[in-house]
Amino acid sequence: EKLKEDPSLLYDPKLQFFKDFILSCGGKVPEPKPKAKAEPKAPEPEPAKVEEEEEEPEEPEEPEEPDPERLEKDTEPYPSQGPSGELDLSDDQLDKQGELKQAAAEALEDGDLSKALEKMTQAFEIGNVSAMMFAKRAEVLLKLKRPCACIADCDAALKINPDSGKAFRVRGKAHRLLGHWEEAHKDLAESQKLDFDDDTAELQKFVDAKYKKIAERKNKERIKAEKKKEQERKRRKEEAQRAYEEAKKNPSGGYGDGGFPGGFPGGFPGMPGGMGGFPGMPGGMGMPAGFDPSMLSGLMSDPELMKAFSDPKMAAAMQDIMSNPGNIGKYQNDPDVMNLMQKVMGAFSKAGGMPGGMPGGMGGTPGAGSGGPTVEEVPESTNVDEVD
Repeated sequence: EKLKEDPSLLYDPKLQFFKDFILSCGGKVPEPKPKAKAEPKAPEPEPAKVEEEEEEPEEPEEPEEPDPERLEKDTEPYPSQGPSGELDLSDDQLDKQGELKQAAAEALEDGDLSKALEKMTQAFEIGNVSAMMFAKRAEVLLKLKRPCACIADCDAALKINPDSGKAFRVRGKAHRLLGHWEEAHKDLAESQKLDFDDDTAELQKFVDAKYKKIAERKNKERIKAEKKKEQERKRRKEEAQRAYEEAKKNPSGGYGDGGFPGGFPGGFPGMPGGMGGFPGMPGGMGMPAGFDPSMLSGLMSDPELMKAFSDPKMAAAMQDIMSNPGNIGKYQNDPDVMNLMQKVMGAFSKAGGMPGGMPGGMGGTPGAGSGGPTVEEVPESTNVDEVD
């Protein structure tokens, strides 16, 4: 399209081979237009940068306040929880279990926690342990400073009775003594909901204060992570926008100022000035006077040709053939090269006809046709006397 509007573009050094070729065929190239004085271009506005928010400095974690009531974790084995499942206990077994429970209660009254634990465990081994029995032994284990064993009994109690307020309360106290503030907060809140206890209210306030600090810190960390994620998203969007703007300025596969892709200086590699015409092609390539620049536009607008010109293998073959058209015989069995040559010659023939074809060359190309002009191809202005 540019050549149609201004054929003097053929004076561009990159199109020197086309200009020489046209002149060698007897064509005419208009004189170049005087170059207008280039006006200084206004600087292009830079794409707006996404303002990155300054990262807030990390607040150092507050040192944990000393907790004189904190307990160390106790290790297994924990006291036996007895046989699992519902058993059919005899009257003697039930009586024995009752006696052991009574002995454990008396030991508790006397302050003998170890004996109470022993008697309770003996009662557990008979079987059919209730949720209340587990919760009571959990209390004894907590008093013996065995918080993990206490939690294990509370878990067992809640499996039997998920609404055991006592089991939630005792487990919440065990978590508090281990410094598990979130678990303690959850258990104590549930226990107060199921079975409010005045003596637990003060402990719940203490645990809630600890939990609040943890929740605030986690919330800050969450907000910071979300901000960082949003900044990363904006950065990627900005990069994509810059890449898009750059691609609009320099489209991939474009032809620049009229040259061919693949960096061919002055057109096809190895094309001698004026080309001198192919053997057996009268008048160079049979181009009529007054060369139509649309031929170049037609070549450049064919994506298959442009892709082929960018292929090193095809570029080497074109250079070989252009330097010596007789070399086309070497490529008779290469369908890729022959198809490319057929397309190129077809483009030239559309621009003005190719009388005679290419003997020993394109004449043998499958599907290339006779190469001679048909009745429809004879220009209206041609006299009958001029046609061979």
